[in-house]
Amino acid sequence: MTRVKDLVHGPTELDRVWGLRDDYYRLFMADYRKALSNLDPVLVELCRVRVAQMVESSFDLSVRYSPAINAGLSQEKIAALADYPASPLFTDRERTALEFTEQWVIQSSSITDEDVQRLLTVLSAEEFIYFCKALSVMDQFARANAIFAIEPGDAVPATMPDFALVQTVAV
Repeated sequence: MTRVKDLVHGPTELDRVWGLRDDYYRLFMADYRKALSNLDPVLVELCRVRVAQMVESSFDLSVRYSPAINAGLSQEKIAALADYPASPLFTDRERTALEFTEQWVIQSSSITDEDVQRLLTVLSAEEFIYFCKALSVMDQFARANAIFAIEPGDAVPATMPDFALVQTVAV
């Protein structure tokens, strides 16, 4: 249950919390969707989930970016995410982007010119700009959801039409 009190009416806890500032919520979520859509969906989803792991956002961990799943991102790869530096499941491009993502989340002010140059070996200059924009909104959203203690729900909010709930498989 969220830490936020006096919630507005809405179908999901995310809607009830963020809906307290409905205009901002709608604008932010439109920007969030646009930022993610400008990049390779697998790369952006790996980084989004890594951000969510690092800031412990249970809501963000409960959903998957459908374009990434449709592009072949497997649950096996997502499960190996914390071990990306050593896992053979990850490409050099993904490792470099995930390393930069971790720096961004831990302390973005410590990112050096060398760190940027390393990322630019696997992203074009245009992709780099879009990547930084996506990291910005993914980090902001996941941190807010963690701070607000927004729990996973039974449905994906309507403001996240390109997402689906994580499917758990019974063994």
